[in-house]
This record gives sequence, C-alpha cells and structure tokens, in this order.
Amino acid sequence: MKERELERKTRVAQLLLDAARTLGETLDPDRVYDRFHDLLADVVQHDGVLVSSYDERDGLIRCEYAWSDGNRLDTTVFPPLPLNRKGGGMQSQVIVSGVPRFFNDVADVVQRPGGTYYDVDREGTVRKLPDSGPPGSRAAMMVPVKHEGQVVGVVQVMSNSGEYSPEQLELVDGLVGQMAAAVRNARLQKEQMRLEAAAAAARAVAAEREQAANVLDAVGDGIFLVDGAGVVRLWNRAAVLVTGCSADGVSGRPIVDVFPEWAAFAERIPIAEHGAAARAATLPARVGSRDLWLSFVAVRSADGIVYAFRDLTSERRLEEEKSDFVATISHELRTPMAAVYGAAQTLLNRDHELKPEQKHELLEMVATQAARLGQITEAVLLTTQLDQGSLAVEPEPVDIGALTRATVDAMRSQLPPSAEVEIEVAPEVGAASGARDRIQQVLVNLLDNAVKYGGDGPVSIRVEPANGSVRILVADSGPGIPFGEQARIFEKFYRSGPELTRATGGTGLGLYISRELVQRMGGRLEVRSQPGSGATFVVELPRAVP
Repeated sequence: MKERELERKTRVAQLLLDAARTLGETLDPDRVYDRFHDLLADVVQHDGVLVSSYDERDGLIRCEYAWSDGNRLDTTVFPPLPLNRKGGGMQSQVIVSGVPRFFNDVADVVQRPGGTYYDVDREGTVRKLPDSGPPGSRAAMMVPVKHEGQVVGVVQVMSNSGEYSPEQLELVDGLVGQMAAAVRNARLQKEQMRLEAAAAAARAVAAEREQAANVLDAVGDGIFLVDGAGVVRLWNRAAVLVTGCSADGVSGRPIVDVFPEWAAFAERIPIAEHGAAARAATLPARVGSRDLWLSFVAVRSADGIVYAFRDLTSERRLEEEKSDFVATISHELRTPMAAVYGAAQTLLNRDHELKPEQKHELLEMVATQAARLGQITEAVLLTTQLDQGSLAVEPEPVDIGALTRATVDAMRSQLPPSAEVEIEVAPEVGAASGARDRIQQVLVNLLDNAVKYGGDGPVSIRVEPANGSVRILVADSGPGIPFGEQARIFEKFYRSGPELTRATGGTGLGLYISRELVQRMGGRLEVRSQPGSGATFVVELPRAVP
C-alpha cells in the first residue's frame, strides 16, 4: 500500500511539474486558463469548469473562465454573486474556509437553505437552482485560489454522471495552485508591458510636446493660447521678445493683465473655426510703457483660442516716417523755393526798375534761401546715410572747449540779435575722442534748437569732465519739454509743439541726427527737463587716449 501511495504521489508531483512548465509558457491569462483546462481533461473527468475571482473590497464573486459540455462560454452571462460570509453555498464555503471540498450529492446540496446556486448549459443558458428544476451536475469539486495566504478566487469542476474522490481533489488542488501562479505571473508581465508601453507613449508625447514647444519658440510670430476663462495657457518665445513679458509672468494670468484693451481686441479679431481661413486684424496695443502695432489672427481649438501676432510697429513707423517726410520736406521746401522763385522773377522782369540796393537785397534773399535748401538737402542725405549705416566716423582727439567757442563765434552772425549765449569751459577738461566736424554739427544743431525753443532767456553752454568722458551741456530758459515727449524728440521728423513748429519751421531731423552721430562716436545724448524750467541737452563723449 505504501509503495502504491508513493508511486501515486510521484506521478502527481511529475504531473504538477509538467503542468507548471506548460502553464508558464504563455503570458496571456486567457491562454493559461485554456491550458489549465486541457491539463485537467487529461486527469479528471468533468463536464464543466468555472474559474471565479473574489474581491475582498466589494465582496463579489465574478466569473473569469467558463466551460460547459464542450463549449467555452461568455463570462458576461454569469452575474456577480455576493459572498455568503455565513458559509451558505458551495463557493462561499470554500472562500470563507479556504479549504478545498468535493460534493458527490449536488442535487441534495442545492436544496439546502442559505445558499445561491446556478446551473448553465453548453449554450450559456443560466438557470437558478432549485427553482428551475434539478441541477445538471451530479458531483462538484470546489478549490480555493490563494495569493499570499488570502483567498482570491475559486475553481469549480463539475461532473454530470461521475463522482470525485479525495485523491482527485488533491490533484485538482495542485493544478489550481500551478494555474494561479501562472495567471499571476502572466498578469504581472502584462501589467509590466502595459506600464512600459504607457511610459513609452508618455515619452513619445513628451518628445512631441517638446518638439512642438521648440517649433513654437523657433517661429518668428508671437503665439499664445487663451482658455475659456480668459487665462493665458501658452506664451512662446517670440511673444516674450515682442512684448517684453516673460512666459512665467504671463502664464496662468488673465490676458487683460498683458493687454488692458483686450475686451476691445476680442471684438475686432475674427476667430476662425476649425478648417476655416484666418483673417488678420492690425491693432494698436499698449504693453507696459510700449506702444505697438500688432497684427492678430485667431483660431479656435479644443483648449481655447490660439492667437498669433506679428509686430508691425516698425512697418507702421516707416509708413508714418514716409508720410512725415513727404509732408515735412514739402512744407520746408515750399517757403525757400517760393522766395527764390519770387526774387528771380523780380530780377528778370523788373531789373531796369530796381535800385542797386534792392537788387542786392533780392540776391541776398536768393543766397540765404539757397543755403536753406542746401541745409535741408544735407540733413536728408545725412539721415539716409545714418539709416543705411554707410556714414564713416573717424575718431581723433578733439579739444572740445576750443571747438565749442569757435562754433558759437561762427554762429553768432546767424543768430537773432537778441540771442544771448554764455560759454563756460571747466579747467582741465582734456580732449574727447570723436570726429571734429561731426561734433561741431551736433553743437550747431543743439544751439540752434536752444535758440528756437528757449524763449527770451540766455542759452548757456558748459564743457566739463565727467567720469572718464567729456560732457557738453546746452541749456535754455524755455518752457521745457513735457515728460511724455522727452523720449520722442529724438525721433525722425518729430517736433515738440505744433504751434512752435509752425512758428519756427524745421525738418525735425536735427536731434535725430545729433543723437545718431554722438552714438557712432561712442558717446550718448540725452535731455533733462522739468516742464516750465527749460531744457538741458547733455552730450557725453569718451575721453581721448593720450
């Protein structure tokens, strides 16, 4: 007897070893169930197999694999069953106790109160027992599925005609253990593959987003996204460069914090729906202290509205400069040309009637207005050279004090008789580095400007050393320059005060030319003014190296 028992146990061990090898060859849980059933068919007669899982969290038993009378069944036909914690029902008894059991009297068991029983045929028709009649099965084995000592499921093996023995229950219990281990391994491997696939997908999405972000940062147009609540969710590098607003400072904030006039903008910018062509709207925008002209297009997306904008400020200013140029030059040329033409006509038609002193006055007028025309032409040509960067400035040591005195002396004959100019040169000023004729041109422009706009008071010029440079200060006693205009007076064709412009004339190029020349000599030109207290123009040039 002992030898036969030993042989049986040896066969069971070998069977379980082969089962472990067979079940472990697949990483698909459904395939593991199919192979388990194939192994079971070789050692135990049965007409039905059910593999169910049990979830402690909700207390429900759910079918995961079902086979009946030669057909694999759809598990969705089996309703989840609540665990009977009192042990009623064959499945609940095994789950609660954790001990495998076999029943050779299924017809009697289903008659006992306290349990819920179902029967299923090969077509998947589910019947509740015993209300619908006797069960189709005569015997059944119930084996718990365990993981780390906890019952996580149950396997049912049923026979319609035979009976089961303790030895068969022992064998099925061993196969169920191997099957459970293989299913857990398959699920772990499947979850690992899912996680790896998810990680790869996340990396791909991150790479795609990074590439999209790089593309957004590489394009020249500003791009930003505004969500349904009016909050900025995207702000690319070009938007930073155009507006001066950082992405960190803008993202997550309402768009009105960037563009205070956004409510008016939103009404004027057409929003293209998906697939439609976008139309641009060019609008003036104030961002911080900057006045810009921006061309907007907008497209609706799932996350909000995507806006792209292009800075047209330079183009607008160029157009304004062209218009100003035509208007200014036309105005400035008209007066001297009319005077020259009128004097020439008089000399031609009335020469015999004019006295010598009258002829001389007319010729002086022609010479003066011709000089004025030459000055206008020179200013325009010089502005063109500065804009094109073709003006060469050769630096040399220049005695600024002496040059300032000489320039003022040369200009006195051209200044109004009432104009008073005071010069002060500090001791040990030293020489500045620059082009002598260009420095003199700057002084002429500043002195002329101070006399025109400085009122009836004197104009003072001071030359002094300052922190490794030479400083020239030209101050007048006029009404001063409003703070809002102090940055603009250095723009081309800009003249402070339209009423003064009409009174004095001028191309509006003098200060622009002066600033550009000073900058090309390595210096700087700025204005200091308090309204009502005059204006002081400050030129700083680098000191010449001995």
